[in-house]
Amino acid sequence: MEIKGKTVLVTGGSQGLGEQLCRELAGAGMKVIVNCAHNAARARKIAEAIGGCAMVFDIADPDAVRNAFADIRELHVLINNARLDPYRRPPVMSDAEWFDRMIGVNLKGPYLCSLAAAEKMKRGGKIVNLSSVWAYRAANRRMMEYAMSKAALHSLSRTLARLLAPGILVNTVAPGMIESKEMVERLTPEELNSLRKTIPLERGGSAHEICMAIRFLLENDYITGEILNINGGTQFV
Repeated sequence: MEIKGKTVLVTGGSQGLGEQLCRELAGAGMKVIVNCAHNAARARKIAEAIGGCAMVFDIADPDAVRNAFADIRELHVLINNARLDPYRRPPVMSDAEWFDRMIGVNLKGPYLCSLAAAEKMKRGGKIVNLSSVWAYRAANRRMMEYAMSKAALHSLSRTLARLLAPGILVNTVAPGMIESKEMVERLTPEELNSLRKTIPLERGGSAHEICMAIRFLLENDYITGEILNINGGTQFV
């Protein structure tokens, strides 16, 4: 696909990897729709800076998704990037509530948005789902629901790739450790170095490197149903 001039919706585009992706795709000539659920001011600021537009809606809400996609005139690419951060679980939230919210954002959201996007992509398009190395791992307690949601996302991606072929290509990018601003603030230098030593390349990845992987999938028209692991050689244990 020649991406210049094409319209892309990036869910969770107001911060972190999503923001970087919005900026890089806009720089490549794409018309970017910046989605977020809560930080409307931030999404609009990013959209204004890159010449795109912002759409504020909760991807886990069926009515909100339906209404939002009804307002999109043309769509060529959907990037399901939004996720719930496992480190930000409210202490008062029950296990059942947390499970529902995690699955809602990390799995139900991509499911609803992908089906809605498919209706818009009458002449073909691309869907890229953002997963994680945690999809392959036996997780610790904090990461359990997150890992489950990402593993299920792989199944969704493979199924959609089959159902939507040949017109719409669906792939997944599964990053390993990405040294984001949030991670650097959350961990001590000693903890970061300890994590780096578990990676054969002895470093975390950058948001730019993940964006490059996504762009590769957008520009290649003979890849569908695949999971692109970009993790510095991290073993899935």
